[in-house]
Amino acid sequence: MWDNIVEIFRKNRELIKKNLMIYSYFLTLMIAFLVYFLGGTSKVYTNLMYIPIAIIATSNGKKYAVINAVISGIILGPIMPLDVKSNTMQAPMNWIIRLIIYIIIAFVMGYIADHYKKEYEKNIEEEKELAEVQRATIFALVKLSEARDEYTGLHVERVAVLCKYLTSELRKIPKYKDYIDDEYIENIYKASPLHDIGKINMPDRILLKPGKLTPEEFEVIKTHTRIGANTLLEFKKAYPHNKILEFAISIACYHHEKWDGTGYTHGLAGEDIPLSARVMAIIDVYDALRSKRVYKEAYSHEKSIEIIKQGKGTHFDPIIIDTLLQSEIEFKKIYDRITEKKVVIDSVFYNTFSRE
Repeated sequence: MWDNIVEIFRKNRELIKKNLMIYSYFLTLMIAFLVYFLGGTSKVYTNLMYIPIAIIATSNGKKYAVINAVISGIILGPIMPLDVKSNTMQAPMNWIIRLIIYIIIAFVMGYIADHYKKEYEKNIEEEKELAEVQRATIFALVKLSEARDEYTGLHVERVAVLCKYLTSELRKIPKYKDYIDDEYIENIYKASPLHDIGKINMPDRILLKPGKLTPEEFEVIKTHTRIGANTLLEFKKAYPHNKILEFAISIACYHHEKWDGTGYTHGLAGEDIPLSARVMAIIDVYDALRSKRVYKEAYSHEKSIEIIKQGKGTHFDPIIIDTLLQSEIEFKKIYDRITEKKVVIDSVFYNTFSRE
């Protein structure tokens, strides 16, 4: 909740400052009327003027705080009676001293506020620079995994968009409506292209083999999940709070696990498999079925869906399969749109990391 409040303040900072200034001057006038109607400056209510001065000092800095202090001091000065009932005016020295105190308080509070604003802005800039480094690092990892395979570019883009879409559909299910939020959807979208990062360590004779792998070769290719997770864990040490890398590690490590526990690398089953990896498992298989390879033709959407349906409750999470089937028309449209336009990872994926 606090993070959301901070984000709202960042995006609407100037508007908030302007509104607080207007509110403070309005409050100054209200306090002046209150002082008058309660008998004049002989009462303690003149001290209420410190409130609008403090508000402007913290929101707009010492310059505007001092201006407000001068206005407040004059309003409660020569034109404000000491005692309204007897119409006794204040001695000049009284209101001048009060004015000076207002100005001093405004200056000190404004100075402190300005100092902390500069520190805050400096920290924000440093955070932006660090975030940009993180984005560039993750993008470099994606490009690295893409470089080993001529088919990977569109595959990476498709799985990213399809994971985002399917996760958005899952959010509509009561079971996941509180678990999946906007941040979760964005994280799986940005992390999913890293699912096969471990393949960068696979020998070309296996990775690019134009035919079925031998049992020994398949055992080698299975290690890409562990290698990918370990690679991302090393990057995570440099960026311990990066949520995208957290998602990427889970997806890379577990996206070949199966619902019935017969997958690899850890033999997890059911909901012990992270949700992000369960989503990726379906998307990865669907895209592989739809894609042409030297050893196979591309399957139609209908045939691919039929094959995936056969894995419901064994290979795949049945709830996610049901969600896919309910939205398969739009799912197919998204796949076809990306493939036909030949959208590449450079122009779309990296731009998602560059948005503020």
